[in-house]
Amino acid sequence: MSDDLQNDAALLRDFLTECGELLQQLDQDLMALASGPGDAEVLNRTFRAFHTIKGTSGFMGFQHVVSLTHSAEDVLNLLRKGERSVTPRTVDVLLAVSDQLRVMMDDIGADRKQSYDVRSLLTELNALQAPQPVVPVEAPRLGEILSAQQIVSPSELDQSLRESASTGKRVGEILIEKKLATPAQVEDALSQQKAISAGRDSARTIRVDVAKLDELVNLVGELVLERNRLVHLSRQLNEKRISSETFESDLTASTARLNHITDELQQSGMRTRMVPVDMVFRRLPRLVRGLAASLGKQVELKISGEDTEIDKTMVEEMADPLVHLVRNSLDHGIEAPDVRHTRGKPRVGVLSLSARPEGDNIVVELADDGGGIDPQRVGRKAIERGMLTAERLESISHREILDLIFLPGFSTAEKVSDVSGRGVGMDVVLTNLKKLGGIVQLDSELGRGTCVTLRLPLTLAVLPVLVVRVQQDAFALPLRSVVETARVSAAEVHRCDGGEMLRLRDQVLPMLRLGDIFGAQRAGRVAADQPQHGSASGVPPVASSSAPTKASRARAELLRVVVMGAGGKRVGLVVDQLLGQEETVIKPLDAFLRGVPGLAGATISGDGRVQLILDPASILAMAANPGFAGPAK
Repeated sequence: MSDDLQNDAALLRDFLTECGELLQQLDQDLMALASGPGDAEVLNRTFRAFHTIKGTSGFMGFQHVVSLTHSAEDVLNLLRKGERSVTPRTVDVLLAVSDQLRVMMDDIGADRKQSYDVRSLLTELNALQAPQPVVPVEAPRLGEILSAQQIVSPSELDQSLRESASTGKRVGEILIEKKLATPAQVEDALSQQKAISAGRDSARTIRVDVAKLDELVNLVGELVLERNRLVHLSRQLNEKRISSETFESDLTASTARLNHITDELQQSGMRTRMVPVDMVFRRLPRLVRGLAASLGKQVELKISGEDTEIDKTMVEEMADPLVHLVRNSLDHGIEAPDVRHTRGKPRVGVLSLSARPEGDNIVVELADDGGGIDPQRVGRKAIERGMLTAERLESISHREILDLIFLPGFSTAEKVSDVSGRGVGMDVVLTNLKKLGGIVQLDSELGRGTCVTLRLPLTLAVLPVLVVRVQQDAFALPLRSVVETARVSAAEVHRCDGGEMLRLRDQVLPMLRLGDIFGAQRAGRVAADQPQHGSASGVPPVASSSAPTKASRARAELLRVVVMGAGGKRVGLVVDQLLGQEETVIKPLDAFLRGVPGLAGATISGDGRVQLILDPASILAMAANPGFAGPAK
């Protein structure tokens, strides 16, 4: 380790903390692979963990860590492509690698200079890359768990597997039909497969200003006093020592006071979690300096807005995407000094990183003045990899071509290096941003540079939503994605390529009917003279693109439309009724709803009913597919 890195205690501490969290998650994911070898999400997450440890260790100068993680990464790359299968031996070797990395990190943290003999581990990793027959593992997975629990015998399992292969039925269905296992036992075994990969809790710390804690404690005290007031009112009512008029007046005042304290407590609690994005930004200058030197490039990093505050959880989750974006900019974007000189540019490239608050979002931009992205080259690569056809390429826009870069496994690099070429970087960015409820937008001009914009909510604790109704069901739309609400004539709706398009003023938008997506009756038909709720409930103003005249007497059919947008894309969502704006807390979906297209989570409304929260990114993806006809499965 170089002397200047030794002196940067904060950078080293962040490095060790990040690697420690990644190694902890690695152990959980590797154990999940042992019971669920075919889980693509866990495989990708494991690959990204090794990839991140390798990248950060490289710019910190820990080459012994880089060599070991690079070999492990090669193994994971073959696994995620399906060219090798996960075996118990694979998991054992990767766990041994994780243990060795933990030893190395402990020595780095204690500043112990050690030499490591990892030849046997590297030999094992190389052996795992040797060609091997790919054995289907999906069918026996469930059976192995049930067999280990002595619910089914090996002979019964063997017979069920053969029947599964001949009939195409799932093993679980066969075991239930033959009454070898109960539905509850099968469901429990399936839950066990996901339990380890779902366990993502890890110890985290945060420094909080004492003044913020004092404010929080004072508000808790106010809350206790108001609780005592309500208890006193309840006692008076039970003992009939208070008139109904007095009780009603006191209860109204206490409820208002409780509402005020709750709002203040919510805001104060959120403030204790807010930290400056400098926690992430400060690790990037070292990365840029080391990576630029290794690539033979000259790069100046300009940072602004580093004092912008965001939720601590968001800071931790945005670190990995930013590292990958910086690496991509330096490797793919900014040219070598001689190339820049021949193009009439300064020999030193500029990489600009900025952050700013924007409403209830934070916007992070990373821009370079490099060569930009060639859309034709991206299109050719996509066709070569079978991601789309030449005919489809001709029909999509410039922005949609650039968005192909975010597909898993996509890369325009001609060869794999320690920096790029595996098609993992931009996939990580999109995956992490979706998980945070954010969006990523890519803008590039060939020869002039590229700008990547990340738009993130300030916090995940509270989510402002617009509540809409379709038939008897209420849905919540994240308010940050609502552009406007409108009431339009059915005459403005047109069929095109199997889908519906809406003409709103001078703009043509793809249109989806929320009732179609989730299997309800068709939504959106309202009488021309029915009242609208958009402007009266705090949502964006209603724009009317068309209105029937009294002279027509035709009672033209009108549709209520919520225009949603993200990353420069728009879609019109037809609903039956706008119920108003609320602030709510998002809860994760249960197992049977997890993964349903269009859903991000759920919440509980004021009347105690469950409301499903829509996922804007998924809705926009549906709109991009004209053949979508719902309902979601």
